[in-house]
Amino acid sequence: MKQKLSVSKVDTRPGYLLIEGLITLVIGVFAIWTIMTMIVYAGNEKKQNVINFHSYLSIIESDRYRFEIKQCQPSKCVMYSPVTKKTYRIERYQNMVRLAGAYKGHVPSLTNVQWVRWTKSGGCLRTDVTFDNGQKCSAYSKLPFKD
Repeated sequence: MKQKLSVSKVDTRPGYLLIEGLITLVIGVFAIWTIMTMIVYAGNEKKQNVINFHSYLSIIESDRYRFEIKQCQPSKCVMYSPVTKKTYRIERYQNMVRLAGAYKGHVPSLTNVQWVRWTKSGGCLRTDVTFDNGQKCSAYSKLPFKD
């Protein structure tokens, strides 16, 4: 008895697996690139918050204004500049800390702020900030208090 081997004729396409592999490779590389970009962006956001905080400090401590603290409350500070002979206030407004004059207009000093507090501590103005991402910054500014 002879048995017949049945060999089915499969339509083979020689380049099909190569193209499939290349497409998979491209999708994989794109996925890894996306993940790496998100990680770098998350790290840059923290650095940007620190840079913005130091920029805020450079404004209130600058010789351009030479601010003197007239009134300090946890929610806002009223400052006087003998250089410009004007009164300014720094306060939290929505999700930012702004520097405003006595009239209309303001300059956003810090953005993405969740919480901020100003206190007088050891003859210095202490600024405590918590950003939306949970990052905290704190600084002492040696500004004279005007009684």
